[in-house]
Amino acid sequence: MSLKETFDQLLRALNEQDASVLEEILAENYRFTGTAAQHQTKASRVKGILKNPVFKQLRFRNIEFEMLENTCLVFSEFQYPGHTDSSLWFGRSTFVFTKIGDAWKLVAQHNSHVSEER
Repeated sequence: MSLKETFDQLLRALNEQDASVLEEILAENYRFTGTAAQHQTKASRVKGILKNPVFKQLRFRNIEFEMLENTCLVFSEFQYPGHTDSSLWFGRSTFVFTKIGDAWKLVAQHNSHVSEER
């Protein structure tokens, strides 16, 4: 599967909160860091995704791929509904994929929120 196909599959798994696909794409040594300085392993990240309904409305845009031999950096912007009906949360993500065997695996991700816009 190509990196683009793997990334698209990851985005669908986030929106559908599909644990089996997330478990398949995230590497065993996966690490996530976010705006609140949280640090999550594969297990804690999947658990957090499954219990947070915001992932069903998470959208990505301005996605850029930068290939570096067996590693690929993916830069994107994201948005999801805020705390009120008229607000959105925005941010940026950096994904680090590496080729393990014949499959692309997500080994690291960092999210930074920008601001809540109305």
